[in-house]
Amino acid sequence: MSANLMQVLGGRQVFGARAHRVDLLAEIERGLPIKAYERVAHTLALSPDEEDRLLQVSLRTRARWKRRSRLDPAVSDRVARLARILALAEEVLEDRSHAVGWLREPSESLGGRRPLEVLATDAGAEKVSNLLYQMEYGLYA
Repeated sequence: MSANLMQVLGGRQVFGARAHRVDLLAEIERGLPIKAYERVAHTLALSPDEEDRLLQVSLRTRARWKRRSRLDPAVSDRVARLARILALAEEVLEDRSHAVGWLREPSESLGGRRPLEVLATDAGAEKVSNLLYQMEYGLYA
């Protein structure tokens, strides 16, 4: 797992001293810590509506998370997808604020939709990843 992805998920603040050797697959299957979700949501400045759509959970469900320490595996997978795309955008754009800004800007390649809007599905995340890789290698303007 890339160090950048681990930082997006909260790094040592969320996973403690073992952050550099976390097995992401095992963590997702077990359920990511709620703090990892909070870190990603805060970084992306997600509105409640965006959280509903991207995580496919309701406000009431998120309110119940306050009594828990971990997400369920399905939501953990969605949070990890958001974190992976954010980490990639940070790597390509070399700055967190630029990455978040790019994810929120409409893209002609996505039919005028914002990259953040299409991340609710694996197909959308793959399309956004491909756009970022094209940018990195100079194939996208």
